[in-house]
Amino acid sequence: MLQTTENTNGTINQPEIFETGIDRDNVYNFTSTLKELKKDLGPEVLRHREGWRDRSGNIRTIEYVEWHSVADILDEAAPNWAHAIKDIRAIGDIVIVTVAITIDGVTREGVGTGSARSETGIKKAEHDALKRAAVKFGVARGLYKQREFDRAPKPAAAPAKLIEDVKNDAVARSIGDLITTKQMGMIRAVARERGVDADAECMSMMNCRVNELSRRAASALIDHLNSIPEPAELKKAS
Repeated sequence: MLQTTENTNGTINQPEIFETGIDRDNVYNFTSTLKELKKDLGPEVLRHREGWRDRSGNIRTIEYVEWHSVADILDEAAPNWAHAIKDIRAIGDIVIVTVAITIDGVTREGVGTGSARSETGIKKAEHDALKRAAVKFGVARGLYKQREFDRAPKPAAAPAKLIEDVKNDAVARSIGDLITTKQMGMIRAVARERGVDADAECMSMMNCRVNELSRRAASALIDHLNSIPEPAELKKAS
């Protein structure tokens, strides 16, 4: 804000500059940091694992990046980044960890799951949460795009009775019954396509969060989301 004062002789003093609380240099730096974080990953940091079998019986592989590679990317592009564990919650044999990453005053969170029975499982949950928080800043975001799902035919909506039955037993009882990464990606992709909030829809329908769902409940949620009409503007675009 500028403020001027007038002397008795009619001359104008030079304006005084007051801070407005907006650090434009910081905004520019954060924007530049995001561009660096969103860059495509090199093959040297990508790992592959068996994902699922397609309808022809062929094994499909999934690309992923390890947590320490994500940390290295953050160190290089955003040396001032910091992270904190915001929440640790056990549900049966599953532990759910929420991690927050802060860069230039901006904080974003991610959630990871693992076995509550071992230290390895808890560390896995923390590392997954760290990666998912980093994705929200653009790190490895391309790996989470569901190109295969976009080309796949949309399944028919589940019968109302099946969805009603699943509602009463939606939370996974063991880590082996927990929602898969593929199901999680499909739920996010369909919700985005339908213009709805996946977590809000899940809480309303199943009374729990998406990452707490059993595989059966996740399938029912996917079917429910597919039954929601697409926004009019998307239909016109297609």
